[in-house]
Amino acid sequence: MIAAPGFDVIVVGGGPAGCSTALSFLRSSKDTRVLVIDDSDQTAFKVGESLPSEATRVLGYLDPTIPGLLREASVAKDHLTSTGNSSAWNGPDLYDNYAIMSVWGPGWHLDRAKFDETLRHSVRQQLEGGRRGELLCARWTSIERIGTKWRVEAQDQGTGAMQSYECLWVIDATGRKASVAKKLGARTVKRDDLLAFYTVFEKADSDVIDNDYRTVIEATESGWFYTTQLPKQRRLVVYHTDGASPTAKSARKLTEWLALLHDEAPQVSSLVGGPGYEVLNEPGVSYPRSTAAASSFLEPVWDETTQWAAVGDAAMAFDPLSSQGMLTALKTGSILGLELARRLANDETQRRSMVDVYDVIRKDFEEKKAHYYGQVRRFDTEFWRSRRGEVSPQDATR
Repeated sequence: MIAAPGFDVIVVGGGPAGCSTALSFLRSSKDTRVLVIDDSDQTAFKVGESLPSEATRVLGYLDPTIPGLLREASVAKDHLTSTGNSSAWNGPDLYDNYAIMSVWGPGWHLDRAKFDETLRHSVRQQLEGGRRGELLCARWTSIERIGTKWRVEAQDQGTGAMQSYECLWVIDATGRKASVAKKLGARTVKRDDLLAFYTVFEKADSDVIDNDYRTVIEATESGWFYTTQLPKQRRLVVYHTDGASPTAKSARKLTEWLALLHDEAPQVSSLVGGPGYEVLNEPGVSYPRSTAAASSFLEPVWDETTQWAAVGDAAMAFDPLSSQGMLTALKTGSILGLELARRLANDETQRRSMVDVYDVIRKDFEEKKAHYYGQVRRFDTEFWRSRRGEVSPQDATR
């Protein structure tokens, strides 16, 4: 029998969390090998388009060339520079928070597929032509424990061939579905039932210029909207509400979603109507589309005995109001990569517990979430009452 190729670490998932873990591990260790298994669809649109300016520091740590590539892409309009946030939260009027006031400068509105590919390109460069490992376009299919190692099987996306790989540590970076961790017995604990219903718009008249590069957020009776401009003269509008809300049913139909937007979110609606946008017409794609947006965490998130861990949304998913999902994925991936290197080098002097790292992040997030949702007093619906602590989220979604 031919032995399965061996690696120190296998990362399942080639998005920001998986790539940051791999890059941090490679820069923190020597003579180690990592396999990244990536099954992403680069043609599919993905919500998660805003990147805070603070990410520059983390990206520079992972690979000093990435911030420069991001700036070049912004000049070419592959990404857009954000001018800040504006919100109609506890009242109907907008209040601005300008990006120029940030110590890190402006953030970005990303072409998410291009950004993710920039990270994967960086991983390929750091793999040194295969000496340090491989980035494989494949779909993982199974995992089993064999002695002191993991055996992961994956199907090549190009050839369809099946291949087994072995490693000491396996990392779940598969997003909210946390498919690897759940196979190993972990479970996702949801803190609420938030859903996101989104529509992408395109310019109907290319001569009409949209110069608004803010992220605009607006509270409504049963949830909240936000909009942001995207590259290629497009604009994204997202509505968030609980799964049990009557609007969660109506928001699945475009006519009713648009009525909800125009009737309840005048600030956001004006940014779509004014510059002459229309719903994007893509073959095989209909809007609005829905996706999970609940706050959640994985339990357990790490097992040092059998040597597996989760990272990114697989480990902990955030309410989109925080705008911290991608930044936290990059940060925790950076920390996890370093901790993996320390453990494989048997360095016990500076080890950190990833459980403690995640606990600190989750506590900080929950406090800020309660603070910002608690500011909204103009609505007395179950959506807002549950977030103000006046009724439990479980009761509100029954």
